[in-house]
Amino acid sequence: MRGRDGSCGIGDGYEAVFIGTVVSVTETANSEKRLQLMPEEVFSGTVAGSLTVTSDQGECFGDFQAGDKWLFYLQRDPKTKSLRLKYASPTRPIADARVQIEILRRLAHLNGSGIIMGQVIEPIWNDNKWETSIPVPDHKIIAKQTVNGREYTAFTDNDGHYEFEPLPPGGYQLSPNTAEGLLAEERSATISPRSCSLTNFSLEPDGSISGRVIAADGEPAKYVQVAIVPVSTGNLQFTSAFSDELGRFEVKALHPGRYFVGVGIQPRVGNMDGRSGIYYPGVRDRNIAVSIDLGRAEKRANLNFQLLPSTER
Repeated sequence: MRGRDGSCGIGDGYEAVFIGTVVSVTETANSEKRLQLMPEEVFSGTVAGSLTVTSDQGECFGDFQAGDKWLFYLQRDPKTKSLRLKYASPTRPIADARVQIEILRRLAHLNGSGIIMGQVIEPIWNDNKWETSIPVPDHKIIAKQTVNGREYTAFTDNDGHYEFEPLPPGGYQLSPNTAEGLLAEERSATISPRSCSLTNFSLEPDGSISGRVIAADGEPAKYVQVAIVPVSTGNLQFTSAFSDELGRFEVKALHPGRYFVGVGIQPRVGNMDGRSGIYYPGVRDRNIAVSIDLGRAEKRANLNFQLLPSTER
């Protein structure tokens, strides 16, 4: 339920969503199955009495047995008009669908409102390599309603999960950027009556390096790509930003680590060591370049350097 963004409720394109019992299972061509189902608790769609359903990649669902209870998400085949059980649906045995069923039951009792929920995590990096992720507890998420700017707030629990109180239908801008030193891309979500939107966030340490680049003639180096290259990686990994009309640049969302800063220093095919570029504080030789040690969420400013004439070696 918490892994992917998307719908955590009925979802789009499903003709019927219900808890039902498998009455019988018949093998058909290409290892598919024809299921006779008896709906018991219906969350969406108009279903009554026994249903006949054909699977699509049915072997991916596991073993259906008569008498088993499942949470079914069924689609209508546009050509045959028959009900289909497709592999991409969140259909599963009720023992594996308890969270989904709880949410569906809650949504059924809502009137004109819907729910936004998700999880906030923080990746853990070591030497610019991802190691694992941890949940972020007690973190505030803001949902701003697009039409009128009204804001709603929710806080994560100890597992990083958050959930807003039922919200009015409409579009929302979601922001997790409420704590100093952590940054994630803001997201949008749309709520319709009795819907559930799942939106997850991955917070990164908001370290930054900024400064100014001057051209060899002393004028601002406009719109040049300034690269931030980890000293330790030795591969094609780099982060960059373009300077503005005054030669100013800033690169954000950097992890703790040691970096080279420069223009044209990012490794490329045929230029794996970046020797044709200019390193901070204004040298061509990587061996005498000054590297920047960046702490967690540290801001390093005023890294100003001048480019060398193209003829200078």
